[in-house]
Amino acid sequence: MHKSPLRIVLLVTCAMLAFAGNSILCRLALAEGFIDAGSFTLIRLVSGAVTLVLLTLAMYSKASYSPSNWHKSDLLGALMLLGYAAAFSFSYINITTGTGALILFASVQFTMIGYHLFSGNKLQFWECIGLGLSLSGFGYLLVPHATRPDLLAAALMAIAGICWAAFTILGKSFSERPAMVTMGMSFALATLLGGLIAAVSFPYLAAAASLSYRGVILAVTSGAVASGIGYAIWYAVLPALSILKASVVQLSVPALASIAGWIVLSEKITISTAIATTLILGGIALVFAARSNQ
Repeated sequence: MHKSPLRIVLLVTCAMLAFAGNSILCRLALAEGFIDAGSFTLIRLVSGAVTLVLLTLAMYSKASYSPSNWHKSDLLGALMLLGYAAAFSFSYINITTGTGALILFASVQFTMIGYHLFSGNKLQFWECIGLGLSLSGFGYLLVPHATRPDLLAAALMAIAGICWAAFTILGKSFSERPAMVTMGMSFALATLLGGLIAAVSFPYLAAAASLSYRGVILAVTSGAVASGIGYAIWYAVLPALSILKASVVQLSVPALASIAGWIVLSEKITISTAIATTLILGGIALVFAARSNQ
């Protein structure tokens, strides 16, 4: 079905707001102590799985979830999704909303570029310049100064980005089924794996668990709305976008997350963070712009 330019803009805007919403919902829940990171992760996965499975069952044939459509690599995809969700949550205990989103999305793009190189492709001159700018921005973000993020939290968010990129790459290998079906399968499997880990680790998790009504609501909203519905909107509009547009438009998420963190949690947007953000996102945008001109 043809989508008008205005409809595409509205859908993309909703998707980017949903992606930024994941960061602010997680940071709000953890910073205010409404819930612990482990519980947030599991509730987010469960609510995301329920939402995506229901949406795909309504949009596609029930046969989409038949055993014949499952692949061995679905388990690896679910592990990557679980790794992303867990590292994402535990990182946001000690990192601001905008900085976390910046490291996450930059790590995703760096990993995708690395996969591009590993596949036998080469970077051209302007792609190298863009990558160098982005790496200098990361270096500037992490050097010792007043606004440097917690290094462990930054490392966890980078791991989350790598896991998400790996999940995306794995998902692209299943062109014979809709991306939303793959996402639903992955969320369902990741929920089962997370549940198994929680059951094995119950004594420790029970001691560390911290649940409140607000925390559960924030986790469910993150899973069902920002993740489930957000991903559904994104995959609905993705066919109408070029690879360049799809990649570059996601670079708006850290800026949206920073603004939301400033409004909701009174997190400061410092000059240092603004410089690092400009270098990282500008460099990545230059890489994709150069690639599109090849």
